[in-house]
Amino acid sequence: MRPLTHYWSPILRALHQFLQYCGLPETNTVSWSERARSTIGVVIGLAGIVCLGLFTTSNGDTSPWIIASIGASAYIVFVLPSSPLAQPWAVIAGSFFSALVALTATYFFQDKVFLIPLSVGLAILVMFVMRCLHPPAAALALLIPLNGFTDFHFLLFPVLANVVLLVLVGAIYNSLSGKPYPYRPKVIANSTPAQKQDRKIEDEEIDAVLARYNQVIDVNKEDLANLITQVEQRANHKKLKSMLCKQMMTTTVKHVSVHTSLDEAWKILRSDHVKALPVIDADRRVLGIITLEGFIEKAAGDFQSNFGKGLKALLRTSISGLNKAPQTAGQIMSAPVKVISQESTMLDLMGIFCGAGHHHIPVVNADAQLVGMITQSDFIKAIEQSVIS
Repeated sequence: MRPLTHYWSPILRALHQFLQYCGLPETNTVSWSERARSTIGVVIGLAGIVCLGLFTTSNGDTSPWIIASIGASAYIVFVLPSSPLAQPWAVIAGSFFSALVALTATYFFQDKVFLIPLSVGLAILVMFVMRCLHPPAAALALLIPLNGFTDFHFLLFPVLANVVLLVLVGAIYNSLSGKPYPYRPKVIANSTPAQKQDRKIEDEEIDAVLARYNQVIDVNKEDLANLITQVEQRANHKKLKSMLCKQMMTTTVKHVSVHTSLDEAWKILRSDHVKALPVIDADRRVLGIITLEGFIEKAAGDFQSNFGKGLKALLRTSISGLNKAPQTAGQIMSAPVKVISQESTMLDLMGIFCGAGHHHIPVVNADAQLVGMITQSDFIKAIEQSVIS
């Protein structure tokens, strides 16, 4: 007899595929703390509106004291406080103008078959014009003709009373719980370059993309730019972690030993156009490094003109009162020297180049033997290739 999973598995897979087709997200990225914060905010906001309604109406008063759309408004204000649809202007003006349009339409028309779609459609159009899009306000534009409300006092109470109180509670609760409300972008169009240093996406670029997209999106421009930047940073971080030093290093490395003469070391530096020479021992372990700048500084010769003669004179002559002038690479090398493993990632290399100010990094294998060299030019070239790919 076949197990039950043999029959249920295809059904569950088909159900999952159907839900994905309907737009079911793969995962929920919102933390439980944020879910609890949003839920508590909705409860507090609606509780305040209910208390206001009960306080301002008598037992025998049958007039409405709360609008049904306020539940959806509470959701947007407390769950999506940074959304353009949740800002005070959108909540208050959107609800007010929608109610005004619906009351006016109800006053002139009686046939609900025609009245309801006209009321909602005109309300949305007015919200577009007034830049106060708020989805629950469209529900309010349907509620009014559906219930036959014609009294324009309905605009003040409960419509304005409900939404103004909701916005006030939202401003207090969201701000105290770490979600600034009303939302004000940290970077504005007139910000200085220093203020925009953490944001790589320009306002003009966002505007151009949104104009081409030509649809309403439930996220403000600043958050959209920051999200794009963070996604790019994570993608670049992942690429940097996947690139190893052995993939970008120069494997043909000019090097010297501690006993190499300065004359020979200089010839290698100049003839091969290298700016750094690793100094290694008999087992190819890196003992130090000689750079062009360090050579000039420590050998103390006149390298601007006729270096050969100056070097020979330097090697034959002692500086008065001091030891003899250096004669070998081991005497002028910088030690200890920073090295990096060939299995290290480009991300590890970034910390060395960007933080420590190095320009050349010898690359070693698991036995600490010299196997390559990475320069800042190699590093920059690898970054450019990772961005293009």
